[in-house]
Amino acid sequence: MKKTICGILAAVILVVSVFSINAFAAETKTDTLFDTIKNSKELSLTFTAGDTILGSSTDTVHVKGNDIAYEYNTGFLKVMVVLKDGTAYAYLPMLPFFYVKLANTGIIKIDVWQIINTAFGITQGVLNYVGSSTETVDGKDYYVEEFNDRAQVTSKFYYEGDTLKMLSVKDARTGSTQNTLFDSYSFTVSDSVFATPSGFDLSIIFSWLFSALIGA
Repeated sequence: MKKTICGILAAVILVVSVFSINAFAAETKTDTLFDTIKNSKELSLTFTAGDTILGSSTDTVHVKGNDIAYEYNTGFLKVMVVLKDGTAYAYLPMLPFFYVKLANTGIIKIDVWQIINTAFGITQGVLNYVGSSTETVDGKDYYVEEFNDRAQVTSKFYYEGDTLKMLSVKDARTGSTQNTLFDSYSFTVSDSVFATPSGFDLSIIFSWLFSALIGA
């Protein structure tokens, strides 16, 4: 479970880094997105993860203050992990009265938004705004903003209106391209997302099961 919590924190940093590609030129949609995230102190982001035997899967990361929640959803099976006040809880929403708890996470006094601001600063110093264009992907038109690292990597942000739908990162050195699809995101998060479960603590029996489901 400790590996899982570290993975959630890494995901939060990754999410912010993905969003924080900033230009030092004219205002862009990506600049606006950057400013909104930095000032909101709340973020909920859902990625398209892929297809499983249980259905299409998504990963969602929620952050509010220093509370973090991670949700894995196959369309049939949903797993929730909540990190609050240094304690981690994992449960299946379909069986909310049974949960696994890990009190000794080693993560007690963590300033999530300080980590986020640091990630912003690092990313700001790397990438450079190139320009914008319109591209058609799978029959749909997108407004695209392009950035580079002044070397080998090109990052393209695909917007539908003002909403980011995809990030495509190409490494000219390796010839590889990685696409990240965004289902949705929001800058307000309900407190209910971080509610801790109550009922039967099955940590001793089922901790291995939750670790396997969320890739610990």
